[in-house]
Amino acid sequence: MGRITAEAKVEVRNRLLATAARHFARDGLERTSIDAIASGAGVAKGTVYNYFRSKGDLFAEVIAEGARQAVQRYEANPAAGSTRDRLHGLAEADVQVVREQEPFQQVVIREALAFRPETYPLVIGHLAPFVGAVARVLDEGVAAGDVREDRPAAELALAFVGILAILYVQHWGSGGTWPTLEEIPDLAVLLFFDGVGRRPGVQG
Repeated sequence: MGRITAEAKVEVRNRLLATAARHFARDGLERTSIDAIASGAGVAKGTVYNYFRSKGDLFAEVIAEGARQAVQRYEANPAAGSTRDRLHGLAEADVQVVREQEPFQQVVIREALAFRPETYPLVIGHLAPFVGAVARVLDEGVAAGDVREDRPAAELALAFVGILAILYVQHWGSGGTWPTLEEIPDLAVLLFFDGVGRRPGVQG
């Protein structure tokens, strides 16, 4: 039997990721089995372990792939202008990925908000491509005088991602009535930069 080509390996890996995302979205992390993922992807169970060490590793890589996709979409058409504009562009790219993988993203956010010690670090760690992109924009914002410099950009980036997560929860919890997915980038940037205090210059 000939050796599998690099292209075939990539195709199998992508098929496993797509199949796993569907199963995690439908059944959640705990109830999803490697057997079901292997069957759905049309491969032997052992093949899954050729690509991923465990179910947790597979779950983490699906998260990382979604984060990478959001960054790639942003970088393909990067927003110009202020730090606010660029954060808005990143949020729009994230919303695009959420819209395409909404059931799975619900599982990701549910696991993050559950802050279980066995899954929270896994979720946060594999969101790193997107969190890192936000941190880079904020670092540039510090240099431009748009962003406070007394807190690390990495912390502020996690805060921005947290705002996005809470807005997604509210979107799903309200049945999509408020906020809509289209409204989330504007709201995330508004809350991150301006909070809910009185607008500057407005007298009480």
